[in-house]
Amino acid sequence: MRISLVIIFAYLALGAAPSFAQRLMDSSRRTVGYIEGERVTNGSRSTIGYLDGSRVMDGSRRTIGYVEDGRVMNSSRSTLGYIENGRVTDQSRRTIGYIEDGRVMDGSRRSIGYFEGVRITNAALFFFFFFY
Repeated sequence: MRISLVIIFAYLALGAAPSFAQRLMDSSRRTVGYIEGERVTNGSRSTIGYLDGSRVMDGSRRTIGYVEDGRVMNSSRSTLGYIENGRVTDQSRRTIGYIEDGRVMDGSRRSIGYFEGVRITNAALFFFFFFY
């Protein structure tokens, strides 16, 4: 299931969408995707996934993961990692990244992306599944 999660968020790198959506950007501040309501879309506004409460779904609405109480889980609810106090960790709780002030950073605190108008959980999902 980890591959499915990575594939959904990797598609975010396909282009830009209208400016009213919540924006995800790479380290050069190029728009790499949007979250519009529950939908995750690519540059041509094709739906590539959904974020519905604690569920992460692919384009066919199959549940591929969950985020609950700071835990990031696959579809079987096995823990893949954690999001807590601005840190993103793997299942052994080793820090693999940070999220703060609209920036997404790797473990060395180098900026690898930005988000605008996106709930911190959604930005964390993008980071976690894209780089995990």
